[in-house]
Amino acid sequence: MNVELPSALRVEPGELPPALPRSVEEIAPPLYPSEPEPGPAEPTTLFLTVDVEDAYFDRPILMTGEGIGREFGVYGILDALDARDMKGTFFVNVYEKDRQPTGVVEGVVRAIADRGHEVGLHSHPSPVLELYKRSLIDLPRSSQEDILRWGADLIERWTGRPPTSFRAGGYSLNDHTFAAMEAAGIEIDSSCFFPSANNRLAPFTINAVASRGSIVEMPITTVLQLDGDATLKHSKLDFNWLSGDDLMTALRAVSDQGIGFAMFMMHSFSFIDKATRRETDPSSPHSILTSENTFGCYVDVFGPRPEMPAAFGSFLDRVAADPGLQVRTLRDAEPELRARAADHANLIPLVS
Repeated sequence: MNVELPSALRVEPGELPPALPRSVEEIAPPLYPSEPEPGPAEPTTLFLTVDVEDAYFDRPILMTGEGIGREFGVYGILDALDARDMKGTFFVNVYEKDRQPTGVVEGVVRAIADRGHEVGLHSHPSPVLELYKRSLIDLPRSSQEDILRWGADLIERWTGRPPTSFRAGGYSLNDHTFAAMEAAGIEIDSSCFFPSANNRLAPFTINAVASRGSIVEMPITTVLQLDGDATLKHSKLDFNWLSGDDLMTALRAVSDQGIGFAMFMMHSFSFIDKATRRETDPSSPHSILTSENTFGCYVDVFGPRPEMPAAFGSFLDRVAADPGLQVRTLRDAEPELRARAADHANLIPLVS
């Protein structure tokens, strides 16, 4: 079936659907108007963000690539950005500092800050931290406030400045989380991913910059991808979800439609071949490393993905060569994001 799709869908403010379409047939008025009007020819701000974490191993295999190769962890990502004079926002899960060897997480945080990148706060529960053993969405407001203050204070102690931005691990947040962010001095959140069931709050945006209380929301850019003849897959600007070509196609749609801002994401382990399994699932005989069971899951690691650093570098080169894109950190763009957080239409790129 030859399907011709518009480059983006438009959802007006106050008209958020309960769910995004799963088939091409659902893309029709009145829910989704046809091709949106092109926006102003201004560069789109692209945020290159990295979730830095290793919530499974007691050594930083998934954080720094220990035992696999430095170039396959967070330092390899830093090197790629530095080589192109690009600045990223690194959301670091500091809650595992006592699970990792002494000084490892602190060293990562200091290296990110010393190289001129932004250190944001990331959050996953830790089995060795009494304060934080359950997901944020399973905790009352007071506990969430304690957790976010703890993490923000740690980053400030290590870098000399508090974090401006936050991303909840697994996109797990609710109304209490926004109150907790305010209590911790966070200004920008990037936890809203419209298709995620872990966003336990009334949806208030898809891709548009928005605000909730004093918090500016820069959501994770949702993309619709043609998957088969007429099926639409809910995706995002994630290095492990879309190919370099598809990422650039989505970014061109963002730029062409004048969306203004786009959120790219990856992980410190994006260059590592791994699989997360339930505790009842057998480990693969092909894995070279297997983690301990953590909160009902464990990880098999199969080794590096040697093609990925070069692919990432190629993507960055294409971004740098595109006059319609400018790379910034969330902290640096905070004034513009706050000014933009009003009633704007949500534009959703389509990748076919």
